[in-house]
Amino acid sequence: MNTLGIIIACGKDEEITADTDAAFLNLGSTPMLAHTLRVFQSSDAIDGIIIAVGKDRVDATVHIVRRFGIAKVCGVVVGGATRLSTLRTVFSKMPEPASVVVVHEASRPFVSRSVLDETVKSAKRYGCSIAAHRIPDATKMAPKGMKASKTIERNTVWVAQTPQAFKFEVLKKVIDTKTKGMKIIDDESEFVRKPAETHMVEAGESNLKIRSKRDLSIATALLNAKLV
Repeated sequence: MNTLGIIIACGKDEEITADTDAAFLNLGSTPMLAHTLRVFQSSDAIDGIIIAVGKDRVDATVHIVRRFGIAKVCGVVVGGATRLSTLRTVFSKMPEPASVVVVHEASRPFVSRSVLDETVKSAKRYGCSIAAHRIPDATKMAPKGMKASKTIERNTVWVAQTPQAFKFEVLKKVIDTKTKGMKIIDDESEFVRKPAETHMVEAGESNLKIRSKRDLSIATALLNAKLV
């Protein structure tokens, strides 16, 4: 397999409230997970898809896959409590090796096909590529309390998003690392070194992550206004 997409639809980061998984809420008349899967299904850059879900969401996931004709899905696995444990589970159940692995949060349903394709293309070239959004404003750093310690120039800071794509050997090295307290995907930079360089792909503000009822309302308004 050339490129495998991993859709994360479980874990605390994917909940709007306790026990309410964002991926299975309707956005418009369609489950959020289906919005995401349609993009991956339509992309020529993606050869297969594995979906990681909570153990009580397996049947619902299979139903969504069948209902929306997502033929590229080659597995539905039960994810862990953390992103790292989920990826380790997926890697242990991959039907065959992939040269590039793309990790995406189901709670970002507005990812565009062009961003997905460019992320894969850049990962093949650089080793690691992430969707991100450049912040146009000057940014303050305040590591402790409310006192700013540093001002960062505008247009030099990026907000990390997903999809995030890796050459297989790069991601495998990251998830095999035994460092205590390690978090991924957004904190993997300490482990992604040359010859793998992290390359950013501008994805825009519309590639928002839905993590609250307010986010869901904004996403619904964007969808209704046909702005995504």
